Amino acid sequence: MKVYQFSPQELDTLSDINAKFDEAKTEQTQGLAENNVDDYWRYLQSCETYYTQKTFTTLGYTHDMENMLSLYIINDLIDQGYLTKAIRDFGLPKSKITTTDIEEGILDGYVAEDGTLYVLSKFCQLDPMWSAVLVYYAFYKLFPKKVHHFTTEPSKKEASNPKTKQPKTKDTITIAVLGDWGTGVWKDGHQEKCPAELVIDGIASLNPDYVIHLGDVYYAGTSKEERKHLLGLLKGKLTGELYTMNSNHEMYDGANGLYDIALKSDDFAAQGGRTYFSIDLGDWILVGLDSAYFDDSFLYMNGSLYKNKVKNEQIEFLKGIAAQNKSILLMTHHNGIGIKDHKFNLNNKLWNQVTEALGTTNKNGTLTPHLPDVWYWGHVHNGLVYNTEALKSVSGLTIPNTAQGKTPLFRCSGHASMPFGNGTGFFTEDPITKKQTMRKELDYYAHTPMTPGKHKLTDAQEKRVLNGFSMLEISKANTLTETFYEVANTYVEPKVVWRS
Repeated sequence: MKVYQFSPQELDTLSDINAKFDEAKTEQTQGLAENNVDDYWRYLQSCETYYTQKTFTTLGYTHDMENMLSLYIINDLIDQGYLTKAIRDFGLPKSKITTTDIEEGILDGYVAEDGTLYVLSKFCQLDPMWSAVLVYYAFYKLFPKKVHHFTTEPSKKEASNPKTKQPKTKDTITIAVLGDWGTGVWKDGHQEKCPAELVIDGIASLNPDYVIHLGDVYYAGTSKEERKHLLGLLKGKLTGELYTMNSNHEMYDGANGLYDIALKSDDFAAQGGRTYFSIDLGDWILVGLDSAYFDDSFLYMNGSLYKNKVKNEQIEFLKGIAAQNKSILLMTHHNGIGIKDHKFNLNNKLWNQVTEALGTTNKNGTLTPHLPDVWYWGHVHNGLVYNTEALKSVSGLTIPNTAQGKTPLFRCSGHASMPFGNGTGFFTEDPITKKQTMRKELDYYAHTPMTPGKHKLTDAQEKRVLNGFSMLEISKANTLTETFYEVANTYVEPKVVWRS
């Protein structure tokens, strides 16, 4: 495998993180052990064993597998002058993977359980630019004080109640939800438009009252990326009220781009400069929470609402919402439910934080956990509609009802831009006929293959399925209707693929 040749735009991102390191060299860093940088290197080494021991196809899928080539890419696939030089002095370990190992091609084209696509192509899992993410993350491990502070006070732009926006007086309120959308415009093979363009054009054609981006601006949520990939692609497209959320990728540059660029823009003025918010929708209330800022897992992959349970603004905020006794539409970047070994599981930390905050306590002090009426998340690059009753029958899953005794609903809308494949964990396949059947725990998942249309597909596109978004409608009678759409260059309009 030859050294990867970066485009001028990609080099700009690499130059940004190198400049951060150069600027910080004159500052006093804390001990490496104190900042867990050594632990981070060991983590990347452990990730690499999935590849060296060839267990990524036999063990249940985890997000750690996404980093199994990280050390090889940083050490061997990228010119040493770009990234490795910046972190070599801080103990970056060598990779045990060789070029011969890579040329075996056992990973190229692999599709994981959740649809993660391992192809050497833009924004796919083998894209060498993901290495920049790893270096940004290392930088803030070394210089944690450079992470933006968590903002709890509303900005001066927000003159009305910062906690809850007043409902619109319409017969039907519409809310578009798109997750992991922040790629910006990119050259997607020979296609006329990339997924991010198709999705935002599709949403604009439906003219929603609210638009919620569930987070992820790539690659590292830098100021330039927030300005170009998020704000630049939104400009002039939408008339509804806009909100955007924190995520693992926003945190890679310390959430500085999110706070200083995105949330200070007029586009997101309604959000009041904070990463958590609520919107009053009559008998419903939409709640957006920051599941990334306080996450202490490696690379912010698991999600958490707080570090200190005694003093945490978001839990008190969520408890206040619950006290209003309205139907709750919750949105977070991180997922509440995952998939491993073809079995659905709970993201326990985030799940427990939500259910405890929404729970009720009896006179004896016993807590009964509760869930929101509907919970939307991104993070997983897929579109998923879960069947709650079927999930309840899965061994090991305990799914409480809402505080009003209703069955909660779970949705993933993280498929608005990133390339992904037909997730092998979401269907069963007949060994003889090869017919695929959707798992009973799902009512829908994104699996429509890309088709050539006017242009021949690339090898990577042959493995991909179509991107999309979701739309929610709340009627005057407070009935919720949900619709999932998919988009393609071969469609004139976004196509309905599931409706409640």
